[in-house]
Formats: sequence, C-alpha cells, structure tokens
Amino acid sequence: MNNSLNRRDFLKTIVLAATPQIMPKMSFAAEARPRHPNILIIHADQHRIDCIGAYGNADVKTPHIDRLAADGVRYNNSFCPFPVCTPSRYSLLCGQYVHEHRGWTNHSTLAPDIETFPKVLRTAGYHTKAVGKMHFTPTYLDVGFSELVLAEQNGPGRWDDDYHRYLMRHGLVDRNDLEDQLVREYRRYAPKEYWDTCGALVSNLPEEHYSTTWIAERAVETLRSWTNKGGQLLMVGFIKPHHPFDPPSPWHRMYAPEKLSLLTRLDREMLRT
Repeated sequence: MNNSLNRRDFLKTIVLAATPQIMPKMSFAAEARPRHPNILIIHADQHRIDCIGAYGNADVKTPHIDRLAADGVRYNNSFCPFPVCTPSRYSLLCGQYVHEHRGWTNHSTLAPDIETFPKVLRTAGYHTKAVGKMHFTPTYLDVGFSELVLAEQNGPGRWDDDYHRYLMRHGLVDRNDLEDQLVREYRRYAPKEYWDTCGALVSNLPEEHYSTTWIAERAVETLRSWTNKGGQLLMVGFIKPHHPFDPPSPWHRMYAPEKLSLLTRLDREMLRT
C-alpha cells in the first residue's frame, strides 16, 4: 500500500484526525490531557474571503475548509494588518502592528528582541516547526521555529529554500512562477499569452512536483510523527492561491469560466471605476 498522502487528502486528514471515531481511546480526565497540546496553524497566501464556500461562495469548491469552519469559530469581521506580505506575516507572529515591529517591506527583517509566539512556545518546551512559505529575510530567519522546511516564491528564498533545491534535484524549474514574479529578468519578456490571460496558465510542473503538493506532503509527514504527548507546533504556509494562477493539470479543468459568477465585491469595484 502506498502510504504517501497527497495535497488533495491533506485537509481531509486534518479534519478527520479531530473526529472521535478514529481517535485512539483515552481518558479525558484532566490529568490525562497533555500539558502542552499540539498546535497546527494553516495559512494560505492571498486567499480572498469571498472565494470560500463557508463565506457564501457558491462556485468555488472548498469542502474541507468549510468543514473546519463549521467545527470551529468563523470570523466575519477580521482583517489583514497590512497589505504587504512580509510585514503582515511578522504581525501574525508577534502580535504587533507594523509601525511597532518596523518590518515595512517584503525585504525587511524582524528584530531579534521582538517576542513571537513560536519563541514563547519553544521556551515552554515545544518543538516548533514551519513548513512552506514564510517569506522571511533572511530566508531562514530565527523567529522561534526549531525547524524550517521552506518553499518560497520570490526574493532570495527562491534560490536557497528546500523546495527549489528539490526541484533542481529533479531537473525541474517552476517556469510559470519565474515568469510572473521576476519582473526585470522574465516578466518583461513574457509572451502574449501571458498578458492575454493575466498569467492564468496551466503550470509547467506535474502535479506531484507542484508547490501545494510538496508543502502538504511535508506537513503530513510531520503530523504523522506526532504523539498524544503534545508539545508540538506546526505552521504550514501555502504559496497559493497567490498569483500566478497556474494550477497543474488536471485541476485547470475543474471550472468553466463562463459558468462562474462575478464576485460581488469585484462587481461593486468595477461599477465605481
């Protein structure tokens, strides 16, 4: 039997792992509970709230996210603290506004004296791990993670992260992403098809080597190593749905564009212009 778990099963696995029917039998008396419960944080990059079924989108299929939302707390009035990626991520880590932690750009760093929740947990005895896109400067910046397994998209991280070293070992390059993200080197020379579609093209990578697959599989490997003793933190950062909009085959055939509805917010924005 193939014990590997691909990205399509990732969120399903997380949801099922929390259901009583497959949890090992154990006493739920206070003394039996782990002193340090395991913590899993999942975040996606540029995932609009109105592109999630749990928030009312009838076209986009997000069944596992919807199931997590139904079983937890859903926020209807929550906002990203800053419109730029790295500063916003630093705010998530340390709980400060950008004017407080002073990491204003995607090439900024976080001062070592600023406390973060991974640092607090590591000091408390947790093993802290991050998998996927973190967007730090430098790439492997110590913000409290004992272990970093990274898949970055742009900046220095693209050239020294774990995912791109994996692609190189397989003789592959994420061509669509290079063309979209590196403006001076590649995007200015992009073919007409790129501009006609706003970069919405089928990925040149097979699904098994796509970033979402790679990140999910590394995360699942980590979750499988966890025990009921607790004391584990895993933060999983997916690159997508950040542009370019380049799903691998066969996912690019999942939706028929002519059958999709215009997003309400986008419609209002268009009417104002």
